[in-house]
Amino acid sequence: MKPRYNPLITGREMSFRALTRRRFIRYASLGAGALAATKLASCASGPETAETTGTEVAAGGAEESAGDGGKTLRILSWAGYDEPEIIGPFEEKMGVKVEFKTYVGGEQMLQFFNQSPPGTFDGIISDGEYVVKLVEIGAISKLNAADFDTLADYNSVYKEFPGFYQGDQLMAVGTRFGNYGIAFNTKFIKLEEVTSWEILAREDLQGKLAFFDWYLPNMGNASLALFPDNPNPYDLTDAQLVQVKDWMVKLKPNVALITPNIQDITNAFINESVIAGPVGDWLIQNAIADGQSQFAAVVPKEGAIRWSEGATVAADSKNPDLALEWVKYMSTPEVQARLANAKAYKGLAPNLKAVDHLSDGEKNLLGYIPDPDNAGKTIVDMQLERTRARQLPVQQPEQAWQDFYNEFKTS
Repeated sequence: MKPRYNPLITGREMSFRALTRRRFIRYASLGAGALAATKLASCASGPETAETTGTEVAAGGAEESAGDGGKTLRILSWAGYDEPEIIGPFEEKMGVKVEFKTYVGGEQMLQFFNQSPPGTFDGIISDGEYVVKLVEIGAISKLNAADFDTLADYNSVYKEFPGFYQGDQLMAVGTRFGNYGIAFNTKFIKLEEVTSWEILAREDLQGKLAFFDWYLPNMGNASLALFPDNPNPYDLTDAQLVQVKDWMVKLKPNVALITPNIQDITNAFINESVIAGPVGDWLIQNAIADGQSQFAAVVPKEGAIRWSEGATVAADSKNPDLALEWVKYMSTPEVQARLANAKAYKGLAPNLKAVDHLSDGEKNLLGYIPDPDNAGKTIVDMQLERTRARQLPVQQPEQAWQDFYNEFKTS
């Protein structure tokens, strides 16, 4: 029997007041100035257009780099990790060249890995729920928690995040997280209207919604909308799964765009061809940083799905020691602060000390500011309490969920 992903339960007792980014609107101009008008990078495209960044990743693992005689480290990752501001200091310090192949979604990560000869990659950035899959195919090495003194500075959720462990064995170290709440344009939808997932079914939103094209977050959010008291939104009976599919099909007349391309979604919000969607704040924060102060994001009363990324060492890496140094590097507060503010898309840092390396504008943009409705807590704190980790289906095969999701897309 396959080892079962250990579910993470957070925010079990959720208040029925929507968590908002009120300060986004108030501080948008400040954020834009402080962030020097960060432009959205077109680096998270669909499977057919995923790119390799830097020098082309070649088969066969680590080789000597042409010209300087140094080693080359090859990483399979989501977008953003390849940005010079993030990886440049590591390359300079270690005297190496780091090459990246970027993917969109865990399925494409596995596809790229399985299609590559052994030794192609030295490190992998994995979504939390896909670490178990990498373990099952022997793709990643065990990590020693004692090697990471930075873990002492992680928030309580990611210090011992179940998705990054196999039993008691550490397999990945958290690097970035965020959520798939409701993003919307305040020119058309008032902040106080966005309290529940049911707003997406409103008749006046026909043809005005955008979805990030991945079955796990979208069906997870639908599960929360229908069964908010279920501690694991991915642990559904067959009858409940049908209800989730039917609820999503009910929304389809309101859907204008379903795409894995981050820039396409952001552009659709900017040109107002869409005005809302379950895409969270990470797909609109670059626009806010550019002065588009009309956007906001909410975690509704039922909760929302949270995504998590972590760094791993590939089991067949030709440079395992160097790959381990890269994982350590990605766990540091300075690097996580830069990664949280990546041009590709924004995120949040598991390392609590990352906030010390953010400007005031960046803190406002990302939510590292007091939550006006919860004394003593930041907006980020409340996101962690009110969101549930994205996971894999528990009672059904993944294909059953994917088939239902495709019914929604084609309905």
